[in-house]
Amino acid sequence: MCPATAPPPAGPAGDEGVRYQTVRYEPGGPVAVVTLNRPDKLNAINGKLHDELLAALARAEADEAIRVVVLRGSGRAFSAGGDLKAVAAGEEMGHPSALGAAIWNLSKPVVAAVHGYCLGQAYELAAACDLTIAAESAQFGEVEINHGWGPPLPITPFAVTLKRAKEILLLGEVFCARQALEFGLVNRVVPDSDLDAETAKITARLATLAPAAVTANKRLVNQVYADAGFLGDGRTVR
Repeated sequence: MCPATAPPPAGPAGDEGVRYQTVRYEPGGPVAVVTLNRPDKLNAINGKLHDELLAALARAEADEAIRVVVLRGSGRAFSAGGDLKAVAAGEEMGHPSALGAAIWNLSKPVVAAVHGYCLGQAYELAAACDLTIAAESAQFGEVEINHGWGPPLPITPFAVTLKRAKEILLLGEVFCARQALEFGLVNRVVPDSDLDAETAKITARLATLAPAAVTANKRLVNQVYADAGFLGDGRTVR
């Protein structure tokens, strides 16, 4: 577990009078930072967070000033994954594929900045992001098999080699950031103290590029995976 990190300052209340309760949305110039904000629950994804994250991504899509989105977690972790207590209570959770599709279809690049736990559904969201930067403390895993489930967003077979995918999905083990880099699940691993600076460097670079070209290149890569069946219906970035 990584040391506790200070969450970003509170952002605006939300869209059209809707006050976010489980995410923070912070637009700053061309970059919007979306923070999963249930730190006392290690940012476990419940129905409210699912819905608010969808709303935040839609807000970033609609704002012409935003060129890049950062997805991160507050407190000690990116996210421990789906909220098992909410599932047990019968809460309406939404389907993880909707969040995966929202990231996949966003016309702007989404950069995941990961520290601490990044497990289950959160692992899948980080993998769906266009770029993923991991702190050395980050711990990844498709752990659903430990609860008798399969992955709700089957991105691992598209992100890594066949043998790696089976190792990750069949064993349900937690692995470190350096292994995630070796597997091809993250782009860069940096010391925890450098995570914000590395993320800022990458987003600044993306923000200087022609938006139409960035969108076209994201579409180009996504289409290859859509043609191979990712997300199941050929959806790709607009």
